[in-house]
Amino acid sequence: MEATTSKTLIIFCLVVTSIAAVSLGSVEETQSLGGCLMSFISVEGCVEAINEAVSHKKFDELEPKCCKAITLLGDNCWPVLFPDQPYVPVLLEYACKLLGYVPKVENVAAAP
Repeated sequence: MEATTSKTLIIFCLVVTSIAAVSLGSVEETQSLGGCLMSFISVEGCVEAINEAVSHKKFDELEPKCCKAITLLGDNCWPVLFPDQPYVPVLLEYACKLLGYVPKVENVAAAP
């Protein structure tokens, strides 16, 4: 199973790199892609958990830190990371909510 996870991670990184090479031209956009991808890579096991959730509908590998990264990821990153799959952010955020891993929001301004 470990070999399959490694293959999946390599394929995921290759796809994202290919998208960057083909569709992004400016330095700012490329850095933005890197920032989007780093949001998940910096959390151990998050890329694999997202792959399992999206590809195999297995959500049990999503951990609180990964769900925090999912919840805090900017809206402009999702289309870059998952082109032609607009349901992915909703699916992942809802799964994290059902698992009880939604980060608490602090310092919310009161309504006037």
